Amino acid sequence: MSGNSKNKISKLKQIRTGLAIYQTGRSPFWFVRLWDPVAKKYVRKSTKEISRIEATEAAIEFADAYKKNVDPSLAAVKDRSFESYARKLDAFNKTKGGNERSYSDGHKILFREGDGLISYFGKYDVAKITSGEMRDYLVHLDSRRSAPLANSTKAKQCMMVRQVLRLAFEDGLIDKIPEAPKLKTVDKPRVTFSEKEYKKLMTVARECAQRGDIVRGVKMTHKHVHLFAFIVHSFLRPTEKELFGLRHGDVEIRGNPSHLVIDVHGGKTGYRKAATLKFAELLYKSTYTAAIKPNPDEYVFMSEYKNRATAVSTARRIFNHVLDQAGLKYDSNGNARSPYSLRHFALQSRLRNSKGKVNIYWLAKNAGTSVEQLERFYLKNMELSAEQVENLQTLGDEG
Repeated sequence: MSGNSKNKISKLKQIRTGLAIYQTGRSPFWFVRLWDPVAKKYVRKSTKEISRIEATEAAIEFADAYKKNVDPSLAAVKDRSFESYARKLDAFNKTKGGNERSYSDGHKILFREGDGLISYFGKYDVAKITSGEMRDYLVHLDSRRSAPLANSTKAKQCMMVRQVLRLAFEDGLIDKIPEAPKLKTVDKPRVTFSEKEYKKLMTVARECAQRGDIVRGVKMTHKHVHLFAFIVHSFLRPTEKELFGLRHGDVEIRGNPSHLVIDVHGGKTGYRKAATLKFAELLYKSTYTAAIKPNPDEYVFMSEYKNRATAVSTARRIFNHVLDQAGLKYDSNGNARSPYSLRHFALQSRLRNSKGKVNIYWLAKNAGTSVEQLERFYLKNMELSAEQVENLQTLGDEG
C-alpha cells in the first residue's frame, strides 16, 4: 500500500489485548479493530464517533456484544481455556521425569498440528467439554483420514482430554470429569513362536552365522544369534532404550542360581531392575573377552554402531533374513513376525514351562509389563502344555 494512501492508519490507540481503535485519512471517524480468536482474524467496524473517548466506549460496547454472540462453549477468559490447562499438563509431565516416550506421545496428542487436542479444544471453556464433545472430536479425527483410527488410538486421545480436565477439576473449575465415550477395543494378537518353531529358528540362525550370510552388506555372526537368544532369556524389549541401550555397566552377574541383574533405563514403563534366566549369563559372557574387563560405558550388543537406531534396524534386517531362511516370516494366521516375537515367546514359554508355579505378578514386574497385559495377550492365546492337556482328560475317582 502506498505511503500516501488514505487507508493508512494515522492514529491507533490500544484499549486492551485484541481490541483497539484507529483512524485513517479517509474518514474523521474512529474505527474499532477486534481480534476474533475463533476465526483468527480482525473484525473492523466504524464507531461513528469523532471523539476518542466516545469511540473507546463504543469499541468496548461492541467487543462485549460481539463476545456474547460467539460460541458459548468458548472460554471468556484465557485461564479457563482448555489450552491453558493443556499447557500446564504438558509442563508438569515434562518436569516430573519418568518415561521419555510416554511424555513424547502425550505431547504429540496435545500439540499435533491440524487436529491435535489444543487445535480442536484450545479455546473451549473447560466446563463446556462433555462426553459428547469428545465423541464429536473422534468423528472429526476420522473425517480427516482415509481410514478410521483404531479404537485403541482414539482411547488415548480421550484419556489425554480427561487428564487435562483433571487439572481443572483439582482447581475447582469443574464439578466432575466427563466420562470418555465407550469404545470397543479389539486386542491385536502378540505374534510369537511355538516351542518347535523357536528351536527351528535358532537352528537356522546358527547355520546362517556359520555360513557368514551377508545381509545388506553386514556379515552375520554368532554374536547376532546370541543377541536373539538373549531377548528370550532376559525378557528385554528389542528396542533402542532396552536391549540396544544396555551397557556393560548396567549388568551385574549373580549366583544362587546363576543369573544377571540388569538396570533397564528408559524402558516403556520407566526404570526397572530385571533378573534374567540362567542361560543369559553365558550369552552375556560371550560378548567380551574373559581376560579383559569390559568397558562399563560400552554397549553390550552391536557396540560397533554408535547410532543405536542403526543397530536396531540392522538387527531387524538380520532377524528377517533368518525368518525367511527358516520359512517362519508369518504365523499360521498370516501375522508377520518381528524381533518382538522373541519377547512374546519368552513370556509365554516361562508361563508354560513353569507349569503354573511362576508368580505372574513378579514375572510381569520383571518384564516391565502388567498382570493384565499377560492375561490379555499371553495367557489367552498360549498353546496348552502336555500337563494341561492331561489335566483335561482327568476323571473323578470311581467308588
